[in-house]
Amino acid sequence: MKRIVCIKWKGVLMLVIGALCVSRCNVPVAMQERALEGAWQTDSIQNIVNGFSYTNNSFDEHWSTFEYHADGVLTERKKDKFRNYRYQLPAKDSLVYTDSLGNHMSAFRILRLDSRQLVLKKAQKPYLPGKNQVLFEVRFFSRINKEK
Repeated sequence: MKRIVCIKWKGVLMLVIGALCVSRCNVPVAMQERALEGAWQTDSIQNIVNGFSYTNNSFDEHWSTFEYHADGVLTERKKDKFRNYRYQLPAKDSLVYTDSLGNHMSAFRILRLDSRQLVLKKAQKPYLPGKNQVLFEVRFFSRINKEK
């Protein structure tokens, strides 16, 4: 009898742990959108080309800051200039930029999004013709507080 109770409790415990893992891993898109809202600055950009990588982590005056607004508008600021785009999250790990007409501009995979850091991965087009080329860019951002 004692062994049967122990087995049942182990089963219940495994079920609870599994449910917690699934609920934590399946963050709804709406929660991702709220986590994305705010201003982000570029910390570094890593380019990977067929196994070779280059990381640019020296702040450049040409790097932009990105402000994600709750209404789906993204403001990219560079020095005194800015541009507005639309953004959407079609899935919890996907970020898409479109122009004002809804034309696709860029797509990213969200590798990390929390209260302090945003990490985006973007596939790049091959430099040369042929197969078996792996090119992508990983952009690292940190949240900044914008004074209103």
